[in-house]
Amino acid sequence: MSKRHLVREEAAGASVDPSVRQIERLRTLHGDYLRGLARKLCGRHYDPDDLLQDTYVRALATAIPEGANERAWISRVMHNLFIDWIRRRDARREDELKEAPAVAPTPDEAWWLSLTSDDVLRVIARLPDEQGSAFRMFAFDGKSYDEIAAAQGIAKATVGTRILRARLRIREILVEERGHD
Repeated sequence: MSKRHLVREEAAGASVDPSVRQIERLRTLHGDYLRGLARKLCGRHYDPDDLLQDTYVRALATAIPEGANERAWISRVMHNLFIDWIRRRDARREDELKEAPAVAPTPDEAWWLSLTSDDVLRVIARLPDEQGSAFRMFAFDGKSYDEIAAAQGIAKATVGTRILRARLRIREILVEERGHD
């Protein structure tokens, strides 16, 4: 219900449910802030509108403590609801894992476990120099993307692309050599 709609109902003498007034008041005072907080908490995993709705419902069911900062209190309500969602999801996932049959790895699946750094370095030598050097600096020298970009005089995004292409090519070569996928 919009604020204009509430004003029209009140002007017409219609009584407005106190809980609707409370939600409207919270939405008017804190709506944008709470929507942003919900988006931040939910990311791509949950619907922020659901979290916002649940927060309003919980706020109606629970009295704001005397003298509490209302925004801080309702933010804590939202945060606690989100934690409850995560705990429920994790509990369901554990139940699913308990029910899933254990699958033993076959010898073919574990071929990569026997790789040594020398094996990888040998394959890196077969890559184009820009890919091989970026991958070597990242994987073996522990350099960050920023450090590699500065050392090679390229953009940070280019470093990521070169490392990704190197990884894919290294895997492809090793799979070809071993006759597996």
